[in-house]
Amino acid sequence: MKTYLKRFWKDNAVVFFLLTVTNVIQTIVSVRMAASLNTLVNLDFESFFKVLAEVMGLFLVFLLVLNVQINKTSETKQKMATAIRTDITKRMEQASYTSFHQKQVGTYTSWLSNDLNTIESSGFDLFYQILGGIIATVSSVIALFAFHWSIVVMTIVLTALTLSLPKLYENKLKTASLSTTEENERFISKVTDTLNGFDTFFSFNLLQKLTRNTQEASVALADAKNNQTRVTAKVAILGAFGNILGQLSVTGLTGYLVFRSLVPIGAMMATSDLAAVIFNTVGNLSQQLAAMRAVEPIFEKFETLEISTEKSSEKIPTVLSGIELEQVGYAYGDKQVLEKVDASFELGKKYAIVGASGSGKTTLLNILNGKLTDYSGSVQFSGNELNQLSGRELREHILYMDQIPYLFHGTVRENITLGETYTDEELAKVLKASSLEEVVANLPLGLDTDIGEAGRLLSGGQRQRVALARGFLRGKKIILLDEGTSSLDEKSALEIEQQLLANEDLTVLMITHQLREAIRSKLDKVVVLGNA
Repeated sequence: MKTYLKRFWKDNAVVFFLLTVTNVIQTIVSVRMAASLNTLVNLDFESFFKVLAEVMGLFLVFLLVLNVQINKTSETKQKMATAIRTDITKRMEQASYTSFHQKQVGTYTSWLSNDLNTIESSGFDLFYQILGGIIATVSSVIALFAFHWSIVVMTIVLTALTLSLPKLYENKLKTASLSTTEENERFISKVTDTLNGFDTFFSFNLLQKLTRNTQEASVALADAKNNQTRVTAKVAILGAFGNILGQLSVTGLTGYLVFRSLVPIGAMMATSDLAAVIFNTVGNLSQQLAAMRAVEPIFEKFETLEISTEKSSEKIPTVLSGIELEQVGYAYGDKQVLEKVDASFELGKKYAIVGASGSGKTTLLNILNGKLTDYSGSVQFSGNELNQLSGRELREHILYMDQIPYLFHGTVRENITLGETYTDEELAKVLKASSLEEVVANLPLGLDTDIGEAGRLLSGGQRQRVALARGFLRGKKIILLDEGTSSLDEKSALEIEQQLLANEDLTVLMITHQLREAIRSKLDKVVVLGNA
């Protein structure tokens, strides 16, 4: 958190100045109210009303500055929150494929929502509360010197005692807070997974699982929050004890000094108010500091997303030759899924990769797409060893398509361009190449028609064609099709496969569990993995 406070130090300096002004004004008001009581005791009504007018002026200034302070604090806090989210997503950009998928998408969503809310409330909000409290405490202690030195000494001693008590539970509070954030992650992942399965539960008459799964996750989250509350309560009670002891002691000492005629009676009002400010701040300080420190593990958790060590290379300007595999192997831990695979894929030719389940077909495509780089053997792409190339530049030439391409909630245009800028002529060309022309023409708003959540308003075949259009728009010449038509009806699957095989400029590698005769005859080669 310190990193972001420093990064936005100018904004935070302005907030500090505004907090100083508002808290100093409140301290001055407390002192002046003591003077008003003294004027009443002396029956000096003219001076009494002058003091009231002075205090009214101070309050008006206070309210004006407070308005500016509240708005500036919010702006600064949101700037820092946005910077944190930006840094997290930049880290995601730099993560390897394997590293990113070690966590569920719901976990990352929790980082960017729940964890950021925690950082804002338990981090930045508390930081500003503590900062304001410290300013108020310092100004109040200085003001106490105007009455008697002994009050200051007692205040300092009791402040030290009040600060030391809640530290007994500081580590427990930090642990409980982290447990709550982790349980939040599990809750979101579980609920997201459950809700995404609505159609499946509906088909099997198991919709009661929506409630059951959500309830189980909610109970676990509630237990974590209740545990955090129990620890927080203990810290709060210890702080409150020190708070009460401090205020009563200062009030008692001031009363004694009044009886001894060492301070005027108006001091009772002022020291009482100033002691309340000091010990309310100090009584809550340990709890607030512990809660604020509890956000540190959240920042540490963000660092667990490993940055890719992917090697950089010169961009391959032209794909000069195809892909050569020699004795290629791959293992997930102790499980060997690919072993000594030899194959050659020439540019412009069409291949099917077949094999029994578990024979490594998808693993092979993931190697060719640069997702998996720790293979054994050799994979040459355009004369370069694949794991020595930048995966980013490799994917400039290769389009990977899985069974159900992911479409975003938005328009057809947005799903094809993915936020990048292309001309209408370029879009028209890829619509024709991916056989989307007629589909788009029949949509109410053409390319600007909203296709619903995850593209639900399009058929499976239309979603596949949108994925093809994405690749064609970016000049992809090598297509890796991972069971890309298995979820489609026979007619749509055959149309898309024939379309790909008819394009002389494309190199096509397709995994299929159902190699149709109409397709087999158009292939240059069928590569068999395992014992298929």
